[in-house]
Amino acid sequence: MKKKLIIFDFDGVLADSFDTFYLLIKDGMKQAGFSFTPDQYRNLFIGNVHQGFKDFINDKKKYLAFSEFRKAHYDKYYYAKNNQVKLFPGALGFLKKISGKYILTVASSGKEDNIKNLLRKNGVKKLFGLILANTAISKDGMIKEILDKFLAIPEETILVTDTVGDLKVAKKMGLKTIAVTWGFHSAKILKPEKPDYLASSFKMLYKNIKAF
Repeated sequence: MKKKLIIFDFDGVLADSFDTFYLLIKDGMKQAGFSFTPDQYRNLFIGNVHQGFKDFINDKKKYLAFSEFRKAHYDKYYYAKNNQVKLFPGALGFLKKISGKYILTVASSGKEDNIKNLLRKNGVKKLFGLILANTAISKDGMIKEILDKFLAIPEETILVTDTVGDLKVAKKMGLKTIAVTWGFHSAKILKPEKPDYLASSFKMLYKNIKAF
């Protein structure tokens, strides 16, 4: 029997990174002359986050200042000792538990090298069949590339995410969806999008995956 494909969003699902990225974005917005709250940051993930930055700033010169700051300081914030991005507790055991039974992949709007480094550091990079992360390619573009590589049927593929924006993309493409509540969006925000399952722990996530 062919293994089913799982596509993970990374930040907010496997990686505890909200505080790190919020600090980066808040300081980047400051360079462009804006104040920026955690809720404003979360709200950008209701749609396409990169388009959200452009719409929020709504000025080419200021957007360029923001983008240049973010690009120049991304790694500094990502690897900062006092606020370094880490995998969520329970993520390692979960990944090892499901790795032999499913094809594991990542589709993220983060940086591919950072994701691979974090997974490699924790000894689980080899568990993934494909890791795609790019700020220039849309999430649906990455999902399509993954589906094509593994000749997967959308209706038999699972997307695991923590944001409304990803749920909208997945539903449009016909994927099964599991929303996790420990990431960027809360259960209250995720529920109206009607994911197939809503998981509040890695134990529950494992049960949800097995149910497909």
